[in-house]
Amino acid sequence: NIKGIAYFDLGKSFSGNEEITSSIARKFPITLTLTVISLMIAIVIALPIGIISATRPNSFFDYTFMFIALIGLSIPNFWQGLIFILNFSIKLQWLPATFNPENWLSMIMPVIVLGTGLTASVARMTRSSTLEVINEDYMITARAKGLSKGTILMKHAVRNAIIPIITVIGLQFGGMLGGSAVTEKVFNISGIGSYIVDKQFIPDIPAIMGGVVYTAITISLVNVIIDILYAFFDPRIRSKMKQY
Repeated sequence: NIKGIAYFDLGKSFSGNEEITSSIARKFPITLTLTVISLMIAIVIALPIGIISATRPNSFFDYTFMFIALIGLSIPNFWQGLIFILNFSIKLQWLPATFNPENWLSMIMPVIVLGTGLTASVARMTRSSTLEVINEDYMITARAKGLSKGTILMKHAVRNAIIPIITVIGLQFGGMLGGSAVTEKVFNISGIGSYIVDKQFIPDIPAIMGGVVYTAITISLVNVIIDILYAFFDPRIRSKMKQY
């Protein structure tokens, strides 16, 4: 089995006698593409919101956005997806209800549903992490030197607060890859999550194992990239690596 995984040879499935590797190769990029787009949009939205909330703690802006983030964390993906389809596809007829790779409009709702929880998590972590460092001694020193607020915030506060944020992004990205099956079933997306769920009803053990194993490998690679990013953003970690 280990040799087969290394050589991308997982044999044939019980159902249809199809090559498992070729099936995964067709379906996995769809899930990965939707997840990466959701991740990029979530980062672009969540980081500014979290930073602004941290610089204005206990303000109306802070309470409003953190309340919205709490709602985003609480909404189940399947319910949000169904509400979107009901309103934007059936009632308003703005967006297609099912996914079509050739129609970019069909990607909008799945991307938003996948990215809602991630946006909320990153925004809350950005706020709390920035709040922890914003009153540190080196921040007071930077202000005493006469540096501008923007320089202090971006060069000192955010750079020192970024490690927990990167950790959350990595964990949530892995969760989105593994937990995208519900969203894929709602929007009829032929991705790896939907593939694994469909095979469970047969049950097609080789196909299920193949999908789970390669998803796990991808999550492991993401964790490695996150560890490398630690050293890229934090010079303290780089100096410790050089000592070894």
